[in-house]
Amino acid sequence: MNFNGFYNDNYSCIYRFCLQWTGNSDDAKDIAQEVFTELFERLTKQADFINPRAWIYRVAYNRCINLHKRKQRLMYGDLLIAQVDVDDSLERREQFLRVRKAMDKLSEKERALVILYKEGFSYKEMSAVIEINENSVGKTLSRAIDKMTKLLV
Repeated sequence: MNFNGFYNDNYSCIYRFCLQWTGNSDDAKDIAQEVFTELFERLTKQADFINPRAWIYRVAYNRCINLHKRKQRLMYGDLLIAQVDVDDSLERREQFLRVRKAMDKLSEKERALVILYKEGFSYKEMSAVIEINENSVGKTLSRAIDKMTKLLV
């Protein structure tokens, strides 16, 4: 496996996944970098992966969960909201914060499925990343989208 090519092809996708999960650019960059550092170290010990794309998303997913749990321990409930760009319009910032609050009410697996779905992952790939049965992906994703819709309407 060509690490540099794989990195170039996948870094921006992992960064976006982490950014959508965390809502914080610095956290997303840190996690994305940690994911590829771990991949590089693993490649020096092991020749190949069966599905490296699913593996890096799984690592990113776990890192995002760990960060979220750490922040929940450090912050009080609703004070944990995403960062928005200062140049965004007030309406856009409010909309962004509403979506972030709705995402925060989803379970970890539901949140990851929504983000992966938005990134164009197949159900098979989502099941590998989240480690759930492929047959459960559709129903779980549907429930997550329904929850978000109710929270946003």
